[in-house]
Amino acid sequence: MTEAAKDKIDLSAIGEDIAALKRDFAGLLEHTKRTASAAGSGAAQQLGGEAERLYRTAVDEGQRQIAAVGRQVEEQPLRSVLVAFAVGFIAARLLSR
Repeated sequence: MTEAAKDKIDLSAIGEDIAALKRDFAGLLEHTKRTASAAGSGAAQQLGGEAERLYRTAVDEGQRQIAAVGRQVEEQPLRSVLVAFAVGFIAARLLSR
C-alpha cells in the first residue's frame, strides 16, 4: 500500500472517530439536559411544598390572632373602643399631613 493510501485511510478513520465523538457528545448533552430538568423539577416541587406549608402556617396563625382579638374585644369592650378611637385619630393626623 502506498503512503498516500495509508494517509487517506488514516484520515477516514479520524473522520469516523470525530463523527462518533460528536454523536457521543450530543447524547451526553441530552442526558445532562434531562437530568438537570428532572433535578430542577424536583427542586421546584420541593419549594412549592415549602411555600404551601408556610402559607398554611401563616393562615393558621392569622386565624388564632383574629380569635384572640375577638376575645379581647368581648372581655373589654370599652377599652377596645378607646384603643380603636386612638389609633384612628393618630392615623388621621398622620395622613392629613
